[in-house]
Amino acid sequence: MTRRIGWIWAFLTTSFVVSPFSLSAGVVTLTFEGLQNTETVGDYYNGGFGGNGSGPGPDYGITFGGSALALISVVGTYGGSGNFDLAPTMPTILFFSSGSGAIMNVAAGFTTGFSFYYASPYALGSVTVYDGLNGTGDVLETLTLPETPASSTDPSCQAAYCPWEPIGVSFDGTALSVDFSGGADNIGFDNITLGASTPTGSESAPEPATWGLIVSGLTGVILARSRHRA
Repeated sequence: MTRRIGWIWAFLTTSFVVSPFSLSAGVVTLTFEGLQNTETVGDYYNGGFGGNGSGPGPDYGITFGGSALALISVVGTYGGSGNFDLAPTMPTILFFSSGSGAIMNVAAGFTTGFSFYYASPYALGSVTVYDGLNGTGDVLETLTLPETPASSTDPSCQAAYCPWEPIGVSFDGTALSVDFSGGADNIGFDNITLGASTPTGSESAPEPATWGLIVSGLTGVILARSRHRA
């Protein structure tokens, strides 16, 4: 049985643009729906496009480094190659394909908490929240990610990466970046939620009134088909 969620080697230079809005006043959840299988996320959540041209996505002022890719489930009729099932928002998740992790930058920052669902039955991982861009500055909080249950514990799972576990943390200060670390091609993430310590169940953005004041500046693999899908 293959114990990887996907494999691909992708390198993309991502430009970071200052967003006109602040996430600090509200909650945003990223489900990665709308991106293609094994597509680099890139500027999709910065009002731009994924690596294969999907978009434009919502303008949250959020960008991802080149190892962060979207992945669509191989289960049923979804048509992807991801070895996962029963993610909180099917059929698309996030994983990182190479290196030790993936960086998410939030140019305007976010506060209060950070949370997500993840599946990682064969590897450990961690997520670190920083007050600087690109994983720099002070560490606001670190989440250690233990292995999640094996798919055999849930008879409804049809792939190796399943079930999914929620995890989150509260912190003081303003976060500008998050480092998703662990074994490449071994951890899947879904419903990444900024501004709350408990992940939400669907993609959402703050109502205009909760976005906050305008900020000065510019406006902003293939999933290994292992045994049975998780």
